[in-house]
Amino acid sequence: MSAAVVLDRQGLEDRASVESLEALHHERRILMRTLAPLKALHGPFGLWDAKRKQMSRACMVRARMAIIARHEKPTEAMVEAEALCDPQFVAFMDQAERDRIEYLCQQTQLDELEERIRSREIALQAYNSELRLAR
Repeated sequence: MSAAVVLDRQGLEDRASVESLEALHHERRILMRTLAPLKALHGPFGLWDAKRKQMSRACMVRARMAIIARHEKPTEAMVEAEALCDPQFVAFMDQAERDRIEYLCQQTQLDELEERIRSREIALQAYNSELRLAR
C-alpha cells in the first residue's frame, strides 16, 4: 500500500473522528497472544477436559502405587479419593480456575474490541452519508 493511500485513510479517520483501524488491529493481535492458549484450553472445543482427565489418571496411578506400598488393597473409591487430594492435582485445578477466569476476562476484552471495530465501520458509513447529503 502506498504512503499516499495510508495518509488519506488516516486523514479520513481523523476527519470522521474514528479510531485507527490499524491501531485496533494491532491491539487485537497483542491480545490474541495471551488469549489464544487460554482459548485452546477453555474455549469452544477446548482441550481442558482431556488435560484434566490426563492429570486425574496420572494422580490415580500414583495413588494406587502409594496404597499398594502401604500393603493395603486398593479399591476404586480409595484410589479416586487419594488422587483427588493429590497436591499436584489440587494445584492443577487451582491454576485451571485462574486460567478460566483470565480467559473470560480476555475474551470480554476481545469482544469489546471487535465491537469498537464494528462501531468504527458504522461511524464511517454515517460520515460518508453525511458528506453525500451535504453536496
